[in-house]
Amino acid sequence: MRSEISYDVQQTHKETLRNSVLNSALPSSLLGGQPVREVIQKGHYTALSVCACEDDHARVRRGDQEALEDVISRELSPGSEGRRLVLYGGVGMGKTTAVEKVIWDWTTGARLQHYALLMRVPVWELAALGGKAESLQRMLGCIHTHISTETLAVALQRPQSLLLVLDGLERLQNLLCAPLSSSSLICDVQQEASGSVLLCSLLHGSLLAEASVLITSREPVESLRCFEVVGFSQTQRRTFFQQFFDDRGQAERLFHQCEQALGAYEQCFRPAFCWMLCNVFKTQFENKNTPPETLTHLLSIITHMLLQKQKMQAEQSRALVSSLGKLTNSVCSYSDITSCGLLSFLHSPMLSAFLCISGDVTHPDTTFSFLSPVMHEFLLATSFYLDQSVQEISDERSDLYYTFLAGLSDSVQRKPIEDSVGKFDESRISTFSQWLMGNVSRVLPDGDATKHFRVFQLLQHARNSSLVKESISKSRWRLVGYSSMQEPDCAVLSYVVSCVGEMEHMNLYRAELTDEQIERLIPALWLSKSIGLSQSRLSLTAITNLSTALAEGRTIKLDLSYSTLEKESVKTLCRALTRSTLESLNLCGCSLTTADCEALAQMLSGGSQLRVLNLCGNNLEDQGLIHLSSALENCRLQEINLDLCSLTAASMPALSSALNSGFSELRKLNLRRNAVMDDGMELISQVLQKGRLNTLNVSSCELTGSCCSSLAAALQSENCRLTELDLSVNDLDQSGAMQICEALMTPKCSLEILEMSRCELTEEVFRALGSILMSGGSKLVRLSVGLNDVGDTAAKHIWEALRHKHCKLQHLDLEMLSLTDACVEELCESVAASSTLSTLILKNNRLTDSSVPRLVKLMLDRPLMTQLNLTKPHWRYLLPSTRSS
Repeated sequence: MRSEISYDVQQTHKETLRNSVLNSALPSSLLGGQPVREVIQKGHYTALSVCACEDDHARVRRGDQEALEDVISRELSPGSEGRRLVLYGGVGMGKTTAVEKVIWDWTTGARLQHYALLMRVPVWELAALGGKAESLQRMLGCIHTHISTETLAVALQRPQSLLLVLDGLERLQNLLCAPLSSSSLICDVQQEASGSVLLCSLLHGSLLAEASVLITSREPVESLRCFEVVGFSQTQRRTFFQQFFDDRGQAERLFHQCEQALGAYEQCFRPAFCWMLCNVFKTQFENKNTPPETLTHLLSIITHMLLQKQKMQAEQSRALVSSLGKLTNSVCSYSDITSCGLLSFLHSPMLSAFLCISGDVTHPDTTFSFLSPVMHEFLLATSFYLDQSVQEISDERSDLYYTFLAGLSDSVQRKPIEDSVGKFDESRISTFSQWLMGNVSRVLPDGDATKHFRVFQLLQHARNSSLVKESISKSRWRLVGYSSMQEPDCAVLSYVVSCVGEMEHMNLYRAELTDEQIERLIPALWLSKSIGLSQSRLSLTAITNLSTALAEGRTIKLDLSYSTLEKESVKTLCRALTRSTLESLNLCGCSLTTADCEALAQMLSGGSQLRVLNLCGNNLEDQGLIHLSSALENCRLQEINLDLCSLTAASMPALSSALNSGFSELRKLNLRRNAVMDDGMELISQVLQKGRLNTLNVSSCELTGSCCSSLAAALQSENCRLTELDLSVNDLDQSGAMQICEALMTPKCSLEILEMSRCELTEEVFRALGSILMSGGSKLVRLSVGLNDVGDTAAKHIWEALRHKHCKLQHLDLEMLSLTDACVEELCESVAASSTLSTLILKNNRLTDSSVPRLVKLMLDRPLMTQLNLTKPHWRYLLPSTRSS
């Protein structure tokens, strides 16, 4: 095929296309993006990112981004003849510039050389056809006049060597909407047809089926291969800045300033916006003015620059901006323009600074579209402050509109545009402040974190700390989970918390925060009393930033349970905690090691304020506890949870020695699910005798009745201060349990809570417990004796105790005792007679449905009862107030 098109024809065609690229008629306004000629001649083209739309019908976009050039090379590679490729995206995304770069690269031999000819399809001629008929061959001949009719005819007979470019499909939307049947499509390039038939025949492949077609549009096209142009990635933005500014150091500084500019970050993926941003920063830098810190300030400066360029008077500028702000649609008709008061500006170059004008400005069919969607929203917001005829604030506009309303309420951000159009209406500024406060009061009690961040963004853009304090103080701030944050969200949350002065609980459950995000969060973390990072994934850098916040802030509680921490994270954290106000640290399930225990020990003995430490579910082993024990003699720790830490009796001597010292402040010890065994328990009993602990959990510690004599002796000792003891899931058997019961009978025993579930208890033990409860000397208020298979006969002793005036029980757990319906009547009478019982656990017993009415009646007749827990779901009834059964 290449031999059919002469070298001279190709070279002439390429030269013509190069000239067309350099003479591109793209808008030269600051709002219209970088001129193509400048991009090409200065070599300033920056690659764009695209995402594949994998399901054309569902329009599902894949999250993976690729460079546009890679997609072009792959999708239009040799052998892909006949492919229709659509690049779609919004205004300012750089689609047209990218296509012009594709054309330029073909003309210079840089890519796509397997195509003999690359030809533009005249979009404007298709759009102008209306009801007239024309052939595609004639239309291509009219635009490519340097190609002879004979040569064009030959080229069209070999379509597999053609690449057609159709830029701006959205301008043909009316043609796409025309209803057509498949029989209406044509296949002959010389056949005359309407614009809609020609377009649909080309898109659907009946016309030039083997030709490749590159299409740009604002929306995806059904049934075609579509890629969404998503603009610049952060790396591509940096490249763009480096190409724009000659000084690399200056480029990097200004890049970071732009990335931090409030609200600008969210728009920086648009190439046209980056072009506009760079120009403003360069101008401000050259004039030694402060660069814009917010998106509102940026647009305010740009509007001022555009108006000043035309040397318009303030009154005229005010009229223009106010009228432009009345155009509610981004694409407008001639009648829209005239009805909004812009008739006098139709022939003014000022109008083309804001709008792209397609056609003769005086023709009724001419369309007007905003060069920048961001500027459109800015002008809508500006008009609210300039013109009382503009309707009140609506809840139906875009987020950008409200962002600009908030920014323009700040005198600093609106000053540049006020210099051009005059002062804003103060009453409107007051109206917006009241609207914003009302919005905050509606949103904060809601559990939707996305809505929270939206009002936080508005408060931040308003730059009014007094407004933030007043808004928050008048609202009930529901502290929801803020884990799914982007970097700008972290910044706005920090701003709001800084204005308020404190935050009760920062809930970041299951967060995967980047280093940059947590750095933005530091001001909020400083002021948070409690920070929840359970099940989160944190890098060492993130932990370092968190540690900085803890060392300098007000946090007293930190939850990192079940989080994924990198090596050295605990050491980094511990170094900061020696200088922090932290009192509670939860490291449950964090895969800690013996080395981490050494760091924790150094922190505890190094001046830490820590009172509560949860290390549950970490494989610390005995050496880890030995390290920790060395610190327990000289620290402020009052509670430690060592549940399921792979401990044995081998580490108990070190622990008991530390606790027996006169300096330990530990009062609550949890050793649950460790192999403490009887020897270890005897050492812990010695600690109890000296009155060191108030709460002890040795559930599931492989204890037997052999350790009960030393434990009973401790409970009866004069110094013992133990009020809560959990012995559950240990084979104490009758002899061991009876020794505990004997200790409970003595007046010196201070136990108030006793748990002996699944301890192989017998009826004799239940009889003894009943006697204890009626003795008058017992202090027990909570008793759990479930999972002991004793039946109705044994439980009867507990029923009798409930009736007794000396029984103080408030909570009773009798789960899985093999209770039957036969005991229910006596049970209910006993509970009714109790003056203290409020909670009764009866789940997993042998009660049947026939017992339900009597138990429900018990709850209804007894206001003191707050919970009756049975087995089956259909036995749970929601009763008045917060009571349940």
